[in-house]
Amino acid sequence: MGDSSNKDQYDQALVSILENEKSILGFLSTIFSFLARRTDFYYVPKDPNENMGFPPGVAEELVVKVLRKCDPKTWKLSDSKADDINDEIMCSTVAQEVEIVDESSSQSIPTSTTDMCQHSSQDEDKKDSIKSDKSNLPKNYKTPPVKPAGRFDNIPVGPPAIIPLQNSESYNGAVREKYTWSQSIMDLDIIIKLPSHVKSSKDLKVKIQSADICVATRSGEIIINDSFPFKIKAFESVWSLSEGRLLIHLEKGQERWWNKLLNGEDELDLDKLDCSRPLAELPEDHIEKVRELTWNQDQKRKGLPTSDDIRNIEVLKKAWNSPGSPFQGKEFDPSVVYKQ
Repeated sequence: MGDSSNKDQYDQALVSILENEKSILGFLSTIFSFLARRTDFYYVPKDPNENMGFPPGVAEELVVKVLRKCDPKTWKLSDSKADDINDEIMCSTVAQEVEIVDESSSQSIPTSTTDMCQHSSQDEDKKDSIKSDKSNLPKNYKTPPVKPAGRFDNIPVGPPAIIPLQNSESYNGAVREKYTWSQSIMDLDIIIKLPSHVKSSKDLKVKIQSADICVATRSGEIIINDSFPFKIKAFESVWSLSEGRLLIHLEKGQERWWNKLLNGEDELDLDKLDCSRPLAELPEDHIEKVRELTWNQDQKRKGLPTSDDIRNIEVLKKAWNSPGSPFQGKEFDPSVVYKQ
Protein backbone atom coordinates (compact mmCIF):
# COMPACT_ATOMS: atom_id res chain seq x y z
CA MET A 1 0.00 0.00 0.00
CA GLY A 2 3.03 2.28 0.41
CA ASP A 3 2.62 5.57 2.27
CA SER A 4 -0.77 5.60 3.97
CA SER A 5 -1.08 9.34 3.34
CA ASN A 6 -1.30 8.64 -0.39
CA LYS A 7 -4.08 6.04 -0.24
CA ASP A 8 -6.80 8.54 -1.11
CA GLN A 9 -4.97 10.58 -3.75
CA TYR A 10 -6.94 8.96 -6.60
CA ASP A 11 -10.29 8.81 -4.77
CA GLN A 12 -11.93 11.59 -6.76
CA ALA A 13 -11.15 9.99 -10.12
CA LEU A 14 -12.15 6.52 -8.89
CA VAL A 15 -15.39 7.78 -7.33
CA SER A 16 -16.23 9.38 -10.68
CA ILE A 17 -15.82 6.00 -12.40
CA LEU A 18 -17.92 4.27 -9.74
CA GLU A 19 -20.71 6.85 -10.07
CA ASN A 20 -20.79 6.43 -13.85
CA GLU A 21 -20.73 2.62 -13.76
CA LYS A 22 -23.19 2.41 -10.83
CA SER A 23 -21.85 -0.97 -9.65
CA ILE A 24 -18.69 -2.63 -8.36
CA LEU A 25 -18.76 -5.03 -11.33
CA GLY A 26 -18.89 -2.14 -13.80
CA PHE A 27 -16.10 -0.36 -11.93
CA LEU A 28 -13.83 -3.43 -12.01
CA SER A 29 -14.66 -4.00 -15.68
CA THR A 30 -13.54 -0.44 -16.44
CA ILE A 31 -10.25 -0.92 -14.57
CA PHE A 32 -9.41 -4.22 -16.25
CA SER A 33 -10.52 -2.88 -19.64
CA PHE A 34 -8.00 -0.08 -19.16
CA LEU A 35 -5.28 -2.62 -18.36
CA ALA A 36 -6.19 -4.57 -21.51
CA ARG A 37 -6.18 -1.49 -23.77
CA ARG A 38 -3.26 0.49 -22.38
CA THR A 39 -0.84 -2.05 -20.84
CA ASP A 40 0.62 -5.51 -21.42
CA PHE A 41 -1.14 -6.90 -18.32
CA TYR A 42 -2.97 -9.63 -20.28
CA TYR A 43 -0.11 -10.45 -22.62
CA VAL A 44 1.48 -13.89 -22.13
CA PRO A 45 5.03 -13.96 -23.54
CA LYS A 46 5.56 -16.63 -26.19
CA ASP A 47 9.30 -16.69 -25.56
CA PRO A 48 11.13 -16.57 -22.20
CA ASN A 49 13.27 -13.69 -23.49
CA GLU A 50 10.33 -11.39 -24.26
CA ASN A 51 10.30 -8.22 -22.17
CA MET A 52 6.51 -7.92 -22.14
CA GLY A 53 3.58 -9.28 -20.18
CA PHE A 54 3.55 -11.96 -17.51
CA PRO A 55 4.11 -15.73 -17.54
CA PRO A 56 0.93 -17.89 -17.42
CA GLY A 57 -1.01 -17.38 -14.20
CA VAL A 58 1.14 -14.54 -12.86
CA ALA A 59 -1.34 -11.76 -13.77
CA GLU A 60 -4.08 -13.60 -11.88
CA GLU A 61 -1.73 -14.06 -8.94
CA LEU A 62 -1.00 -10.33 -8.88
CA VAL A 63 -4.73 -9.59 -8.68
CA VAL A 64 -5.19 -12.04 -5.79
CA LYS A 65 -2.20 -10.58 -3.94
CA VAL A 66 -3.51 -7.02 -4.27
CA LEU A 67 -7.00 -8.19 -3.26
CA ARG A 68 -5.62 -9.70 -0.05
CA LYS A 69 -3.24 -6.81 0.58
CA CYS A 70 -6.09 -4.29 0.42
CA ASP A 71 -8.41 -6.30 2.70
CA PRO A 72 -9.28 -4.00 5.67
CA LYS A 73 -8.53 -6.89 8.02
CA THR A 74 -4.85 -6.68 7.01
CA TRP A 75 -4.43 -2.89 7.12
CA LYS A 76 -2.90 -2.77 10.60
CA LEU A 77 -0.44 -5.49 9.67
CA SER A 78 0.40 -3.75 6.39
CA ASP A 79 0.87 -0.33 7.97
CA SER A 80 3.30 -1.74 10.51
CA LYS A 81 5.68 -2.66 7.70
CA ALA A 82 7.77 -0.26 5.65
CA ASP A 83 7.44 -2.39 2.53
CA ASP A 84 5.89 -0.87 -0.57
CA ILE A 85 3.20 -3.01 -2.22
CA ASN A 86 4.90 -2.70 -5.60
CA ASP A 87 8.20 -4.03 -4.24
CA GLU A 88 6.52 -6.78 -2.26
CA ILE A 89 4.30 -8.09 -5.05
CA MET A 90 6.46 -7.52 -8.11
CA CYS A 91 9.58 -8.98 -6.54
CA SER A 92 7.80 -12.10 -5.32
CA THR A 93 6.20 -12.63 -8.73
CA VAL A 94 9.13 -12.00 -11.01
CA ALA A 95 11.94 -13.62 -9.05
CA GLN A 96 13.14 -17.03 -10.17
CA GLU A 97 16.06 -19.30 -9.49
CA VAL A 98 18.01 -20.62 -12.47
CA GLU A 99 20.95 -23.01 -12.33
CA ILE A 100 23.71 -22.75 -14.91
CA VAL A 101 25.89 -25.84 -14.93
CA ASP A 102 29.34 -25.69 -16.52
CA GLU A 103 30.43 -28.97 -18.08
CA SER A 104 33.99 -28.35 -16.89
CA SER A 105 32.98 -27.96 -13.24
CA SER A 106 30.30 -29.16 -10.89
CA GLN A 107 29.56 -25.71 -9.47
CA SER A 108 26.11 -24.21 -9.99
CA ILE A 109 25.45 -20.50 -10.08
CA PRO A 110 22.03 -19.38 -8.79
CA THR A 111 20.83 -16.19 -10.41
CA SER A 112 17.73 -14.14 -9.73
CA THR A 113 15.86 -11.09 -10.96
CA THR A 114 15.16 -10.12 -7.37
CA ASP A 115 18.08 -7.65 -7.54
CA MET A 116 15.89 -5.56 -9.87
CA CYS A 117 13.96 -4.46 -6.81
CA GLN A 118 16.59 -4.48 -4.08
CA HIS A 119 20.34 -5.05 -3.65
CA SER A 120 21.81 -6.90 -0.70
CA SER A 121 25.42 -7.08 0.34
CA GLN A 122 24.91 -10.48 1.95
CA ASP A 123 25.00 -13.48 -0.42
CA GLU A 124 23.05 -15.62 2.03
CA ASP A 125 20.25 -13.04 2.17
CA LYS A 126 20.05 -13.15 -1.63
CA LYS A 127 19.71 -16.93 -1.67
CA ASP A 128 16.98 -16.88 0.98
CA SER A 129 15.10 -14.20 -0.98
CA ILE A 130 15.31 -16.22 -4.19
CA LYS A 131 14.00 -19.40 -2.61
CA SER A 132 11.05 -17.68 -0.94
CA ASP A 133 10.20 -15.76 -4.10
CA LYS A 134 10.30 -18.86 -6.26
CA SER A 135 7.44 -20.36 -4.29
CA ASN A 136 5.18 -17.54 -5.46
CA LEU A 137 5.36 -18.55 -9.11
CA PRO A 138 2.29 -20.37 -10.51
CA LYS A 139 2.52 -24.15 -10.20
CA ASN A 140 2.23 -24.69 -13.95
CA TYR A 141 4.99 -22.21 -14.83
CA LYS A 142 8.26 -23.91 -15.68
CA THR A 143 11.61 -22.18 -15.56
CA PRO A 144 12.98 -21.90 -19.12
CA PRO A 145 15.74 -24.46 -19.77
CA VAL A 146 19.26 -23.04 -19.75
CA LYS A 147 21.95 -24.34 -22.09
CA PRO A 148 25.26 -25.50 -20.54
CA ALA A 149 27.82 -22.74 -20.24
CA GLY A 150 30.75 -22.86 -22.60
CA ARG A 151 28.90 -24.67 -25.39
CA PHE A 152 27.01 -21.73 -26.85
CA ASP A 153 27.66 -18.00 -26.84
CA ASN A 154 25.27 -15.38 -25.48
CA ILE A 155 23.52 -17.71 -23.04
CA PRO A 156 20.87 -15.81 -21.05
CA VAL A 157 21.70 -15.89 -17.35
CA GLY A 158 18.10 -15.68 -16.22
CA PRO A 159 14.81 -14.02 -17.10
CA PRO A 160 15.11 -10.66 -18.88
CA ALA A 161 14.74 -7.41 -17.00
CA ILE A 162 11.15 -6.21 -16.81
CA ILE A 163 10.73 -2.99 -18.77
CA PRO A 164 8.51 -0.53 -16.86
CA LEU A 165 5.14 0.13 -18.45
CA GLN A 166 4.70 3.45 -20.19
CA ASN A 167 3.12 6.19 -18.13
CA SER A 168 -0.59 5.84 -18.89
CA GLU A 169 -1.02 9.63 -18.81
CA SER A 170 1.26 9.98 -21.85
CA TYR A 171 0.70 6.56 -23.45
CA ASN A 172 1.26 6.96 -27.22
CA GLY A 173 1.32 10.70 -26.57
CA ALA A 174 3.67 13.16 -24.90
CA VAL A 175 4.37 15.27 -21.82
CA ARG A 176 4.33 18.99 -22.65
CA GLU A 177 4.99 22.08 -20.53
CA LYS A 178 1.34 22.82 -19.75
CA TYR A 179 -0.32 19.49 -20.44
CA THR A 180 0.09 15.75 -20.95
CA TRP A 181 -1.80 13.76 -23.53
CA SER A 182 -2.33 10.12 -24.49
CA GLN A 183 -4.25 8.37 -27.25
CA SER A 184 -5.72 5.18 -28.56
CA ILE A 185 -6.69 4.85 -32.20
CA MET A 186 -10.20 6.06 -31.32
CA ASP A 187 -9.84 8.63 -28.55
CA LEU A 188 -7.64 11.19 -26.77
CA ASP A 189 -7.09 12.02 -23.11
CA ILE A 190 -5.60 15.33 -21.99
CA ILE A 191 -4.43 16.39 -18.52
CA ILE A 192 -3.88 20.14 -18.15
CA LYS A 193 -2.07 21.73 -15.21
CA LEU A 194 -4.18 24.51 -13.72
CA PRO A 195 -3.11 27.65 -11.82
CA SER A 196 -3.37 27.30 -8.05
CA HIS A 197 -6.20 29.87 -7.85
CA VAL A 198 -8.51 27.67 -9.97
CA LYS A 199 -10.59 25.79 -7.41
CA SER A 200 -13.73 24.75 -9.31
CA SER A 201 -15.27 24.60 -12.77
CA LYS A 202 -16.71 28.09 -12.17
CA ASP A 203 -13.17 29.46 -12.37
CA LEU A 204 -12.66 28.07 -15.88
CA LYS A 205 -13.82 28.67 -19.44
CA VAL A 206 -13.47 25.54 -21.59
CA LYS A 207 -14.40 25.73 -25.26
CA ILE A 208 -13.97 22.56 -27.32
CA GLN A 209 -14.85 22.57 -31.02
CA SER A 210 -14.27 20.03 -33.75
CA ALA A 211 -11.11 21.80 -34.94
CA ASP A 212 -9.75 23.65 -31.89
CA ILE A 213 -9.70 23.99 -28.12
CA CYS A 214 -9.45 26.95 -25.75
CA VAL A 215 -8.99 26.74 -21.99
CA ALA A 216 -8.86 29.96 -19.98
CA THR A 217 -9.57 31.24 -16.47
CA ARG A 218 -12.53 33.50 -15.72
CA SER A 219 -10.06 36.33 -15.23
CA GLY A 220 -8.95 35.96 -18.87
CA GLU A 221 -5.67 34.07 -18.42
CA ILE A 222 -5.18 31.81 -21.47
CA ILE A 223 -3.93 28.32 -20.55
CA ILE A 224 -4.31 26.62 -23.95
CA ASN A 225 -5.58 28.04 -27.23
CA ASP A 226 -4.68 26.00 -30.29
CA SER A 227 -6.12 23.92 -33.13
CA PHE A 228 -6.17 20.16 -33.63
CA PRO A 229 -4.33 18.54 -36.56
CA PHE A 230 -7.47 16.49 -37.28
CA LYS A 231 -11.17 16.81 -36.50
CA ILE A 232 -12.73 15.51 -33.29
CA LYS A 233 -16.33 14.77 -32.29
CA ALA A 234 -16.95 17.89 -30.22
CA PHE A 235 -20.31 16.71 -28.87
CA GLU A 236 -18.66 13.60 -27.42
CA SER A 237 -16.08 15.58 -25.41
CA VAL A 238 -16.11 15.33 -21.61
CA TRP A 239 -14.08 17.28 -19.03
CA SER A 240 -13.77 17.45 -15.26
CA LEU A 241 -11.51 18.85 -12.53
CA SER A 242 -9.41 16.66 -10.26
CA GLU A 243 -6.73 17.74 -7.79
CA GLY A 244 -5.79 20.92 -9.58
CA ARG A 245 -5.84 19.35 -13.03
CA LEU A 246 -8.30 19.55 -15.91
CA LEU A 247 -9.09 16.11 -17.35
CA ILE A 248 -10.44 16.07 -20.92
CA HIS A 249 -11.62 13.08 -22.95
CA LEU A 250 -12.11 13.47 -26.71
CA GLU A 251 -13.37 11.16 -29.44
CA LYS A 252 -11.47 11.31 -32.73
CA GLY A 253 -13.37 12.18 -35.88
CA GLN A 254 -11.96 9.07 -37.55
CA GLU A 255 -9.78 6.18 -36.46
CA ARG A 256 -6.16 7.16 -36.95
CA TRP A 257 -2.99 7.74 -34.95
CA TRP A 258 -2.11 11.37 -34.28
CA ASN A 259 1.51 12.55 -34.45
CA LYS A 260 0.65 15.57 -32.27
CA LEU A 261 -2.27 16.77 -30.18
CA LEU A 262 -2.11 20.45 -31.18
CA ASN A 263 -0.66 22.10 -34.26
CA GLY A 264 1.67 24.19 -32.12
CA GLU A 265 3.65 21.26 -30.70
CA ASP A 266 6.43 19.03 -32.00
CA GLU A 267 5.47 15.91 -33.95
CA LEU A 268 5.86 12.35 -32.67
CA ASP A 269 7.44 9.51 -34.62
CA LEU A 270 4.43 7.31 -35.42
CA ASP A 271 6.74 4.34 -35.99
CA LYS A 272 7.54 4.36 -32.27
CA LEU A 273 3.92 4.19 -31.09
CA ASP A 274 2.30 1.05 -29.72
CA CYS A 275 -0.24 0.57 -32.50
CA SER A 276 -1.64 -2.72 -31.21
CA ARG A 277 -5.39 -2.97 -30.68
CA PRO A 278 -7.45 -5.31 -28.50
CA LEU A 279 -9.34 -7.82 -30.62
CA ALA A 280 -12.65 -6.67 -29.12
CA GLU A 281 -12.15 -3.15 -30.57
CA LEU A 282 -11.92 -4.38 -34.16
CA PRO A 283 -14.98 -4.41 -36.47
CA GLU A 284 -16.97 -7.65 -36.31
CA ASP A 285 -15.93 -8.73 -39.81
CA HIS A 286 -12.26 -8.21 -38.89
CA ILE A 287 -12.68 -10.25 -35.72
CA GLU A 288 -14.24 -13.09 -37.70
CA LYS A 289 -11.37 -12.97 -40.19
CA VAL A 290 -8.77 -13.13 -37.41
CA ARG A 291 -10.59 -16.09 -35.87
CA GLU A 292 -10.74 -17.83 -39.24
CA LEU A 293 -7.02 -17.30 -39.85
CA THR A 294 -6.21 -18.62 -36.39
CA TRP A 295 -8.43 -21.67 -36.94
CA ASN A 296 -6.89 -22.34 -40.37
CA GLN A 297 -3.41 -22.17 -38.91
CA ASP A 298 -4.38 -24.68 -36.25
CA GLN A 299 -5.96 -26.96 -38.89
CA LYS A 300 -2.79 -26.88 -41.00
CA ARG A 301 -0.70 -27.74 -37.98
CA LYS A 302 -2.91 -30.77 -37.34
CA GLY A 303 -2.89 -31.79 -41.02
CA LEU A 304 -6.64 -31.15 -41.33
CA PRO A 305 -8.53 -29.24 -44.07
CA THR A 306 -8.74 -25.45 -43.77
CA SER A 307 -11.88 -23.36 -44.32
CA ASP A 308 -10.92 -22.91 -48.00
CA ASP A 309 -10.47 -26.68 -48.37
CA ILE A 310 -13.88 -27.31 -46.83
CA ARG A 311 -15.56 -24.74 -49.11
CA ASN A 312 -13.91 -26.30 -52.18
CA ILE A 313 -15.10 -29.77 -51.15
CA GLU A 314 -18.65 -28.44 -50.73
CA VAL A 315 -18.54 -26.96 -54.25
CA LEU A 316 -17.27 -30.28 -55.64
CA LYS A 317 -19.98 -32.17 -53.80
CA LYS A 318 -22.70 -29.99 -55.38
CA ALA A 319 -21.24 -30.41 -58.87
CA TRP A 320 -20.59 -34.15 -58.46
CA ASN A 321 -24.09 -35.30 -59.46
CA SER A 322 -25.05 -32.29 -61.58
CA PRO A 323 -26.29 -32.98 -65.14
CA GLY A 324 -23.40 -33.70 -67.51
CA SER A 325 -20.96 -34.56 -64.73
CA PRO A 326 -18.75 -37.58 -65.56
CA PHE A 327 -19.14 -38.63 -61.90
CA GLN A 328 -22.95 -38.58 -61.85
CA GLY A 329 -24.32 -41.57 -59.97
CA LYS A 330 -20.96 -42.48 -58.46
CA GLU A 331 -20.01 -42.26 -54.77
CA PHE A 332 -18.50 -38.88 -53.92
CA ASP A 333 -14.70 -39.08 -53.82
CA PRO A 334 -12.99 -35.65 -53.74
CA SER A 335 -9.54 -37.20 -54.16
CA VAL A 336 -10.41 -37.89 -57.83
CA VAL A 337 -10.46 -34.20 -58.74
CA TYR A 338 -9.09 -32.47 -55.63
CA LYS A 339 -5.80 -33.04 -53.92
CA GLN A 340 -5.88 -31.97 -50.30
